[in-house]
Amino acid sequence: MPHQQKYLKKSIINLYGLPSFGFQLIVNMEVFFFAAFLTDYAKIPVAMAGTVLMVTSIFDIVWVPTAGVILEKSSMRWGRYRSWLLIGPPIAMLFYTFQFAKIGNPTTNAILVSIGFIVSHLVWNIFYAGHIAMNNSLTTVREERITMSSNRGMFNALGAIAFSIVGAKAIETLGNGNQAMGCTLTVIIAAIFMALCYWTLFVLTKDYAYHPKAHADAEAKDKMPIGEMLMQIVRNPPLIGIMLGELGRYLGRFIIFGMAFYYFKYVVNNLAVISLFFTGLNVVCFFGAMATAPLAKKFGERNVYIFSLSLFIIGLIAVWALPMNHVSFMIVMFVAYLGYGMPDALGVAMFSATVDYGEWKTGKNARGFIMSLFSFPVKTAVFIRSVIITSVLVSAGYVADMQPTPELIQGIKNGIALIPALFIGAGLLIIIFLYRLTPEKQKMIQEELAARKQIGLRSGPIPQSANHAI
Repeated sequence: MPHQQKYLKKSIINLYGLPSFGFQLIVNMEVFFFAAFLTDYAKIPVAMAGTVLMVTSIFDIVWVPTAGVILEKSSMRWGRYRSWLLIGPPIAMLFYTFQFAKIGNPTTNAILVSIGFIVSHLVWNIFYAGHIAMNNSLTTVREERITMSSNRGMFNALGAIAFSIVGAKAIETLGNGNQAMGCTLTVIIAAIFMALCYWTLFVLTKDYAYHPKAHADAEAKDKMPIGEMLMQIVRNPPLIGIMLGELGRYLGRFIIFGMAFYYFKYVVNNLAVISLFFTGLNVVCFFGAMATAPLAKKFGERNVYIFSLSLFIIGLIAVWALPMNHVSFMIVMFVAYLGYGMPDALGVAMFSATVDYGEWKTGKNARGFIMSLFSFPVKTAVFIRSVIITSVLVSAGYVADMQPTPELIQGIKNGIALIPALFIGAGLLIIIFLYRLTPEKQKMIQEELAARKQIGLRSGPIPQSANHAI
């Protein structure tokens, strides 16, 4: 029996998500402090800082498929995907430090920051995708994939909670009055911790990792040119569905996060509780991820995903339609945000199922490339959200520190609730129509793939009945 079909050790299943804990530490450093570092700590002029943010954001999107291609074509002694858990984090750590270092005059500093961002993000996209791909390469057992995906969601939430508690304090304490140095030292410590998390999973998976050199037939079969990798997207409706569904979900989340400041300041007039609001959302994500695995195993990943987004939309419509103070707003949003947290714990398993579908459909396995696309909706949503938020504020006639008008209040409510609900709703419809992989269909696909391998069929025509089933 191929080693991918062994039942995994409990330690691997329980700690599969550990790298995501470390990864959240460095990601949240960038999300919350990168712009502030450029303008306020490194003293880079605003126009130049804006250029840095724009250029690096474009590279961040381009690097997603690029990382997938590099990952799929790589072949190292510790396994195609597992190797990157070992060698990727220290390389990313070195260049990521330059992203948060104040060196030289503003122009020199901006160039070094950009280089640090561009190189570190290419490398981290590769080892991030390698980690995600191992959900598919380590096991074919659907229940194990779901548990590991849910486990990753919990570690994601724990990492975000941990950073919200210690991030700002670490910058102040380590900087001792020099906030730029505080950012640099905080990044170094966070990156070291991230590397230790990835290395822990590297050690745990020694006996399980997919090693292409030990499977020459599989390597020859799965090696494909870039154009053929891109065709894996076109010929994979469930993959298109989950990517666009996730794009809608992430857009909703990022718009809510971006509009929260304005909602608490101008609509409910209580800006002091915004940190409690953000921490509460991360806690909700943790418990949502915890509940996801048993629900998905019983009702199916697709059904739980659809239910979750529906819950999220209902909560947002309630916020938009009903008058609320800060307490009722947070209560409704915490309940609704379960609809974000549960899909967050399902995404890896659902992407993993599209890998099997792609192999079943085309006869070739593009695991690394497909799983690298997991982060594409996130990067794209980050890029788009600023345009949407700016448009919402302009249309509402927003001016900093203005007295709230009915038009401004309605515009902000539209921005934090109605517009996210529309994006999430569009994603929900796309999931319903394109992602039709039920547990029964996944089982049928895996059985046929196993049968093909058993009789040495590496590709070939798909039976008409099976092709019609999905």
